Amino acid sequence: MEHFKSPFQAGDFTSARAIENRAFFDDLLARTKRHPFFSHSFLTTLGNVTPSREVVWFILASFYKIVDPFTALLCSLGGQAPDLRSRFALMDNIYEEMGCGDLSAAHPSLYLRMLASIGITRVSADALPELPSVGRINDHLRAVVGRRPFSVAIAVLASAESTIPPSFPVLAGIARRRFSQVDMAFFERHGVRDEGHSDDASMLFVVNADASQFSVVEGDVRLDLDYRCELLDEWMSVISAEGRRAS
Repeated sequence: MEHFKSPFQAGDFTSARAIENRAFFDDLLARTKRHPFFSHSFLTTLGNVTPSREVVWFILASFYKIVDPFTALLCSLGGQAPDLRSRFALMDNIYEEMGCGDLSAAHPSLYLRMLASIGITRVSADALPELPSVGRINDHLRAVVGRRPFSVAIAVLASAESTIPPSFPVLAGIARRRFSQVDMAFFERHGVRDEGHSDDASMLFVVNADASQFSVVEGDVRLDLDYRCELLDEWMSVISAEGRRAS
């Protein structure tokens, strides 16, 4: 936890159930690193290739459709927390995402500021059609938060946070290389901080989960990664189409 004092003590993690939950979730996160998302060509080749300004605009604007609803999903998840301690721990994440009391520093605000710095208004970003994969990502997250047990939803959150460290440097890199004036504050607030958020979500899973939920967690985490991989596919299709037109 970054801002608040943890409401949990060492004894909360020593029961047989907590130890079983920890072993399962550590193994799950290790296995997810073998998902095709983490070796996708978008993440492995864009360090040497910079798409056109128009394609970078498209990629960054389309990702706003994921950034914008995320704080609402977190707040909804807080309402599903089974007890005060779990809700308090999750609030640390929500507080950070909401800008630590400064609305202009809330993550969606920072993202809009970044888009504005490269000439994309909020009206333009809102008007952009949602990519099919983005719709599936958001619909799945809403279903998990609204219909699954808290521990299942928090597991999916931890997995989703684990996709940020490998992907955001790529997004930041293509933005910086195409737009020297780009406002990087949004990307500067992500990275190590998101690994901490993933750790917090893992902690909440350990103290709340039950072995009967493990198979559901496996399926929902895999589905979230599948949809995120489809998003990278869609972005690469746009990049490839541009390359074919140029050749």
